Amino acid sequence: MSSFKNIALLATGNLGSRILTALNNAGFTVTAIQRKDSTNVPKGAAKSLKVDLSSEADLTTAFKNQDVVVSALPYPRLASDKIWMNAAINAGVKRIVPSEYSTNLENKNAQKLPIIFSKLEIRKYIEGLASEGKIEWSSVNNGPFLVPYLWLSGAMGPNAKAKTATIHDGGNKTVATTTLERIGEGVAASLLPGNVEKTKNKPIYVYSTALSERKVVDMVSKLLGGVEFKETDLSVEQITKDAFARWEASDKKGHDFAFYMPFCYGDGYGGDFRDQAMNKELGLKEMTDAEVEEFFKRALKKQGLI
Repeated sequence: MSSFKNIALLATGNLGSRILTALNNAGFTVTAIQRKDSTNVPKGAAKSLKVDLSSEADLTTAFKNQDVVVSALPYPRLASDKIWMNAAINAGVKRIVPSEYSTNLENKNAQKLPIIFSKLEIRKYIEGLASEGKIEWSSVNNGPFLVPYLWLSGAMGPNAKAKTATIHDGGNKTVATTTLERIGEGVAASLLPGNVEKTKNKPIYVYSTALSERKVVDMVSKLLGGVEFKETDLSVEQITKDAFARWEASDKKGHDFAFYMPFCYGDGYGGDFRDQAMNKELGLKEMTDAEVEEFFKRALKKQGLI
């Protein structure tokens, strides 16, 4: 059975810092690998290295004596990811964890959405590396982030400040959603000695809870003292058609947020992936309704709304 101790973490921003904390809590020794011009101070890292992320030679040196390289780089692209992955192989790293952190990459309908084409391309590349015996991999996927700016801004459910709400197809469809802390816990748990074999060369799905827009609207309304939200109900099918039309008209360029709506709530896109999640195997508990309500209560207090 493989055993990992030393972890190199690429990027220590909003998500990366949570992964760093979880790796530390799990007993790993973490080296933060940052771009040369980064001013971020990675709290809790055993060591921090400022590296030219476009230099395979520099990264190879940085990855020496590391068992795993975990990437939390935003907007991954194969051309740039190849550099650090090849460096990991050169350095003798045992496993790589690419920056997926998405919704359902295994779903055939979801795979047609342009927002994940780059991640699918990277997945195919690392599967090839593993099949050739060059290195092993695992990835973590999580659904939409359970963060206030997404769930309280009106993009998916209530806009707590404006007292409006956007729902899709009635707002009753559920999506598996995950806190940034839970993503970090998923990464760390997947690399523990008792889990490394069952997570080897496969995607790992984790979640905190499953939410519908209707549930969030009702919960936030209750927390605000029974406020009624002015609702706009949108069609996921129409949103998807419009997004593809814009994508085609722009010569298949650009990142259209609208594609996240079918990804999360479209029929047959696997947004509620609880049946394929590894929460139980990794010892990760689902949030109770009381914990979810407390999450939104804290967020509303922070905004000065309650």
